Amino acid sequence: MLRRRRQKYINTFLTGIMVIILSCSATAQLSVYPRAFGFRFHYGFIYQHKIDMDLLITGHIPAFELFYRFNYSGEKEWEKARRFPNTGIAIQHVRFNNELVGNAWAIIPYLSFPLARSRYADLQFRVGTGLGYVTRKFDILENRKNTIISTNFNSAINFLLQYHFKPFAGMEVLAGISMTHFSNAAYEVPNAGVNVVGANIGLTFNLGRPVAVNHNSFPILEKKWRYLVWSGVWAKEIDPVNRSKYGAFNISFNALKRFSIKGSYGAGIELMYDRSLKARKPEMNFSARTGAVLCYEIHAGKMSIVLQQGFYLIDQFKSDTFIYERIGWRYRFRKDMVINLTLKSHFARADYAELGIGYFIR
Repeated sequence: MLRRRRQKYINTFLTGIMVIILSCSATAQLSVYPRAFGFRFHYGFIYQHKIDMDLLITGHIPAFELFYRFNYSGEKEWEKARRFPNTGIAIQHVRFNNELVGNAWAIIPYLSFPLARSRYADLQFRVGTGLGYVTRKFDILENRKNTIISTNFNSAINFLLQYHFKPFAGMEVLAGISMTHFSNAAYEVPNAGVNVVGANIGLTFNLGRPVAVNHNSFPILEKKWRYLVWSGVWAKEIDPVNRSKYGAFNISFNALKRFSIKGSYGAGIELMYDRSLKARKPEMNFSARTGAVLCYEIHAGKMSIVLQQGFYLIDQFKSDTFIYERIGWRYRFRKDMVINLTLKSHFARADYAELGIGYFIR
């Protein structure tokens, strides 16, 4: 009898899970509201990724966000392929609950992709990059225990996975998990960065009249190889603090194959020059390394998210890992030209940012 009752509870639970999954898995979409605004309340913690962060983590972290968004209705092929995504801008306030770090403000433009969508519920993944301001930074005389942030202005990177429940036509109830990262990309040290992880709830209020989505077909995408030459520059510091800044730049050649409207894959080879390498290891003959990369780009119209995994081929320095990563954005402002903003890192440790341009040879 007990076994049958337990099996009944298990079947009921599994049925409920299937209903939730199916409610978000339908791809049929009839209309979208053109604009919306809303808010979220976050509650979480600073993720401790270094041992010497104990003094900076003294409690849970509350945060508040206001956002304004624009919804796409499928007028372009990538909008339809991405299940009618949305873009917007979010303003966040984070209270670190620690006098050594203070508080933070951030303005973050973002792009949100529906992973599953139906008339009554959405599951979306949002990624955004913007500008952050941290009120207390490292100071060798007045705040030397703050070993994670050395500049007031920093980049702010946000990842958000959220569930949208639509109980009424003009409103959405939000619930999700998020991570916001503040860092200056090694422009000054110390620069461990702050990672705020937490859960959130909120409300969205839709604006305007619903717009019917475009289910029309588009011309067949021409899938071919294209060849991109691009370069990025930055300035960085190395430990100990109060040393000179060192220039860093790269020149890269990528071969990219467009496999669908959603993305491209490929590979490349690059030369990376970093003056700080010789400062850290004077016996080096030259401050350069060569590497090979595996490339993947997520396309969203003229924007794309760059994801690369690199491997050093020639490296006299050899004090970092033999692999490196790259993540960031590209924007195509002409047919064959792109603006590039990426971050090169070794696992979770930022090496330097890369701000520059690129040109498609073909």
